[in-house]
Amino acid sequence: MKINKSKKSSVILDFFSSSSTTAHSVMQLNVEDGGNRKYIMVQLPELCDEDSEAYKAGYKNICEIGKERIRRAGEKIKSDESLPLENREKLDIGFKVFKLDSSNIKEWDTNTEDLQQTLLDSMENIKSDRNSLDVLYEILLKYGLDLNIPIEENKDFYSIGGGSLLVSLNKEINDEVIDLICKEYKNLLEIDKDFKTTVILRDNSFKNDVDKTNAIKKLEQVGINEIRSI
Repeated sequence: MKINKSKKSSVILDFFSSSSTTAHSVMQLNVEDGGNRKYIMVQLPELCDEDSEAYKAGYKNICEIGKERIRRAGEKIKSDESLPLENREKLDIGFKVFKLDSSNIKEWDTNTEDLQQTLLDSMENIKSDRNSLDVLYEILLKYGLDLNIPIEENKDFYSIGGGSLLVSLNKEINDEVIDLICKEYKNLLEIDKDFKTTVILRDNSFKNDVDKTNAIKKLEQVGINEIRSI
């Protein structure tokens, strides 16, 4: 793959990234000319041959090799004293890894043979093998937000995009959590009196419908009208 050196803010997409040679090249070029190019690597998790050195070293598929290469290449470039110090210091070698998968939210399954168990299972609507970050990034995708948008993790909620989204995925959402969200929004209003936010709450985190209704009323009292649940 050839990279256009004249465009220092390009996004380079490699649909067959293999061991992430392209990512390595992008970081190298950025540190050489002070560019701010970004890369997107796409690769099927092809399994490594069990007799290969990569497999023996603990890399089960080619994606794992690519991730490790990006890590090592970034550190090597940052420590290369033959390259401009200023460019090395500002070089961003961080990256995020996403895997294509089904939704983190369980689908309703009307199991007529055991409806009682189906109802009990539906009370926990997030799949058991998924974590809060899995759900959070699905929310970003559904809202059409950039996956590189700033995310600030607080004790009981996430503030996304400078507060444009306030998300609590706690397994228990009580008055304390709602009060913290209200306080955060008030702080945002002090900066911009016309600031608007959307609050997203985990639906089954309330003890009962009364607690959920009271939480919504509290949020509305401080001016938050966009309230969603998952």
